[in-house]
Amino acid sequence: MRFRLLPVLMLSPFVTSGLLPPLRADEALDKAIDAVAPDFKKWATVCVVTRDAAGGPSFAWTDYRDTGGQQDFWPCSTIKLYTAVAALELLTEKGFSLDTVVTFSHQEKTDGPWITDSSRTVREMLSEVFRRSSNEDYTLLLRMAGIDRINTRFLIPDKGFQKSALMRGYVLGRPWVYKREEPQRVRLATSDGSKVETWEHTWTGHSYSADRGATIIDSKTGNVTTTRDLVECLRRILFHEQLPERERYTLSPEMLRFLREGGGGLTGLENKNKESGPDAWTEATEKVFPQSRFYHKCGLIEGYGLEIAAVDDSKQGGPVYLLAPAVAAGSATKPVPGTKIVGEMSLKIAEWVRNQSISATPTPAPASPAVGAGQ
Repeated sequence: MRFRLLPVLMLSPFVTSGLLPPLRADEALDKAIDAVAPDFKKWATVCVVTRDAAGGPSFAWTDYRDTGGQQDFWPCSTIKLYTAVAALELLTEKGFSLDTVVTFSHQEKTDGPWITDSSRTVREMLSEVFRRSSNEDYTLLLRMAGIDRINTRFLIPDKGFQKSALMRGYVLGRPWVYKREEPQRVRLATSDGSKVETWEHTWTGHSYSADRGATIIDSKTGNVTTTRDLVECLRRILFHEQLPERERYTLSPEMLRFLREGGGGLTGLENKNKESGPDAWTEATEKVFPQSRFYHKCGLIEGYGLEIAAVDDSKQGGPVYLLAPAVAAGSATKPVPGTKIVGEMSLKIAEWVRNQSISATPTPAPASPAVGAGQ
């Protein structure tokens, strides 16, 4: 099937109600992705921005062969984005800013002394997650939110998540490790020390992964998500300003700007740095939309590779779309690693989006304030 793609001057949201977005099947997209590494299982969701006849925003969602709601893959580092947003929502709730210093402590026994592990600013943790996919800072962000809180107050349908759960950090050594059974203490302090708040949390023992259908690595303590949930999270970050209040994350303009762009020498979602693993861009999307803006978070282990990304070519009169390609091939896959396959899938998606645009009759979209433009 064909969509009518209209040129857009900004990133704009579609409206959801906490339910799965309406989906479209597309044989051309299915066949294009089928042709990439046909011996490996693949998953993908694409969300293309369109304009309706009245000039309003509309989003067209397409899953590759109905895989968008499937969670039978390891999400790797893409879910670090979830902990970033959850940590910022916690700061907002408690009245702290991005410049907050967070100190982490643990007890090895419930009646033992508190042992201080590390202190980090929130900006540092977020930037390192996006700059180099820091496992240490991801684990600290998960400790900050806590397993029970993130799974019962953030990774829920009202926040756009249908089948996502986080149960483990990605480092095993001190001072970063998050041992689920150990009591945790988190201390927030402003940079000048004028405001301090400390609280403690200990995992209840409940398996949110089992609730949400995890099957990879460990069904009870594994991390789990879907490509559709990944795209929805990124959509809510990039399109926040035009969403209904009930669909917005509780983030300040400064927090949103930092997530999108970083700043002050620190890194956000919009980057093409080699260390961040922009597999969906390099030798892929850049071939089709070379001047577009690119936001992303990659993920890779030995047996899986994936990426969540957004492409904004509107300044050149092109499309805006989000994508989440994933493959059951990773760093150990021979002769072609998973990173290369993710890039090939992203190239096929970019070509498919371009073909939809070429086949449409363009109608100018109304000018609107830019989202994520650093203004």
